[in-house]
Formats: sequence, structure tokens, C-alpha cells
Amino acid sequence: MFLFGTAFLGIGIVPGLILTAVHTLILEIYYQWLAPVGLPQEPEWLDFNHLWITGVPVHFLAIFGGYLMALWLWRRNHPVLEAERGETWRFAVYGLVTAVIIVALDGILSQLLLLRDFPGITFFVQRLLITFVFVCVWTAYAGAGPMGWGVGALMLALVWTTYSMYLGPRGLPFDQPYYSGYRDLWWLSFPGGFVSALIGWWIGVWLMTKRRMIGVAGIAMLAGLLGVPPDPATAQSRGTDGLVATARASGEGLRVIGADPFAMNSTVPMNGTIAIETVEMGNRWSHVQNTDDMQVSAEFTAGDAKYTVKIDKPMPRHPLGSYTTWSGAVYEHEMHGNTGIGTGKLPKVRPEIALWGVGRGQPQRRSNCTSSSCPSHGPHRRSDPGGNARNRHGRQRPDR
Repeated sequence: MFLFGTAFLGIGIVPGLILTAVHTLILEIYYQWLAPVGLPQEPEWLDFNHLWITGVPVHFLAIFGGYLMALWLWRRNHPVLEAERGETWRFAVYGLVTAVIIVALDGILSQLLLLRDFPGITFFVQRLLITFVFVCVWTAYAGAGPMGWGVGALMLALVWTTYSMYLGPRGLPFDQPYYSGYRDLWWLSFPGGFVSALIGWWIGVWLMTKRRMIGVAGIAMLAGLLGVPPDPATAQSRGTDGLVATARASGEGLRVIGADPFAMNSTVPMNGTIAIETVEMGNRWSHVQNTDDMQVSAEFTAGDAKYTVKIDKPMPRHPLGSYTTWSGAVYEHEMHGNTGIGTGKLPKVRPEIALWGVGRGQPQRRSNCTSSSCPSHGPHRRSDPGGNARNRHGRQRPDR
């Protein structure tokens, strides 16, 4: 906003106030309709109070404070001169038009033809913002020659891919956010983005030499981008390379009591059932995303109390960072004992299924974990009485 706005309004207190107000309005609208906060792990849409009552003044003051700091630093190093607005605004329009062309081409080549998926309006808004800033900054330093925009296209494709791996979800704002996997990112999106950036940047530089055409071309490309249908017949599927395993057990068991969950000499008998289903996606995804899937349901009775436990949310990393959780699920990996995974209070085991998830408990009597979310860890071995673990698809584990 400031890069584009100052090219037309100039630099100063009044332009800063105007641009800050516009920027704040755009930010509130963005979080109202286009994106939740808490991505990539805990997406949550903000309510009216946080957006428009407390959010507006806080965002305005924070943004304007940053602008004043930048203005102070600028004036310490540059005398106050009349800006050459003719060249400045033309450069900003060049950056915007080039960004629109690149994003539009990527929408056709990468998203429509290669991935066959409409990634959502928010996806294109994020890419347009990233591309506009990148094109302007890169051109300012590397120039607009063939070598400059050729290398810039490669770097832009890398920026897009890494951003999508960690921070850029698909599906927003109308669907639940989901993330692309290794194959979709590096074998389809990256080359498609590179080709789109090459062609789009070349067109932008060419249009810059035809100054009368650049505005018309920008409007046409933006209209074409917004006209992409939001509900295609085919869509990118999430989790196509996952490994599914299930387990079920029932009968007598032991429930640990007391403050130490590993005190096997402090137990009471119980009776119950447990069913586990996990989808292990390997580690070719971002480690900050909930990429694995799990459904755990357990019911058991201990004494005069009955318990129901549900676990359906993978824990992609340990809350304290003590050891890896393999994004939530792992098969046939050693843990506990002296492995550094789990606890040294238990002997080393090699469970067929191990999962780390967040669940809910509903006991009929008081417990340390009631309706709130509680972290859980559960290994399963084939030798467990009454248990059965199997791979539905008979496939090998994904590459690690």
C-alpha cells in the first residue's frame, strides 16, 4: 500500500495518515472475509469486536508508528526535495500490472492446467501482494533487462513455493484451509510458477515501453483473474500419498492413578474398548501444518467411573519442543527407553502405530481433563491383547 500510494501522494505526514487509514481498512476487510488468524495450525476467524472495535485503532497506530519511523529515517539521509512523480507513479503501475499478469498466468498454467484446482480468492490476493512488492524491489536493484527479470522469475517462483509450504493455505475463504504436498509444490507449482513469471515479467517489461497500453492491459488482466470460476469440476485432493493404518482392542486393562502417568506400580483395573485409525503423510510437508490425520475413540470403566475419550486432531510438534512428533503419527519407530523420544521411565518399544494428538475426555466424575482439549500420546503394538493393526492399502511407508 505505501509503496504504491506514495508514488501518487508523495511522502509526508498527511499522505501517511491517508495511506495508513486505507491500509487499516484493507487489513480489517481482509481478516473479515478472506483469511482467519492463527494459520497454519489454529485457524480462527476474528469476531466483530476484535476486528472493528479494538482492531481498527490498534492497527492504525501500529502502522502509522512504523510509517513515522521510516519517514524519520528517510529524512535523516535524504533532503526534502520535490518528488519526480511522473517516473515514480509509472514505476509503481509497472510493478502492479506485471504482478497481475504473472499471477493471472500462474492461475491458468499452474492452478487450472497442472493442479486442476481453484485455490481460493485469498490465495490469489496473497500472491498478488507478494508479487507486486517483489517485482518492484527486484527491478529497483536488478534492473529491467532480460538477465534481471529472468533471474527474478526464478527467485519469485521459489518465494511462492516456500510461502505456500509454510504459510499459504488453499481453499480460503469459502472452504477449510488445506496445504499442498511435496509433489504439488515442487513438481507442479514451482515449474508452473517459474514459467508464468518468465512470460508475465517479459510482457510487463514490453508493456512498459508501450506506456499507453499498460493501464488497459492491467485492467483486462485483473478482470480475467477475478473471472476464474470458484467451483471447478475437479479439485486437488489432499493426502493422496498417505499411509492408512487401523487398530482395535478391547478387554481388561490397567489405569494409572496419581500424578505420575508412568507409575505402573500405581494402577487400578479397568475394562474398555479403543479404536484407532491414522493417516501418516510422511515428512514431505511443512512441519508446522496438521498434515496427518487420526480418529481415536475409547470407552472404559474403572471402578464406578465411566470415561469416553476422543482424539481427532494431530499434534504436529511437541508443545515444549522436547522431541519430534512426526506431524502426529508414525509407524514402527523405536521410542521410550534411551531413544530420546517419549520417556525414559518406560522400556524401549517399537510400536506399529504411535500417535500424538489433542483430544477430549468426558468422564462421569471429576477428572484432570474434562471438556477442554488435552494432549495425548498412544503407541500400539501388534502383540497387545485383543489388538489388531493393519495397513488398508498394503503400501510401503512414504519416503522419510
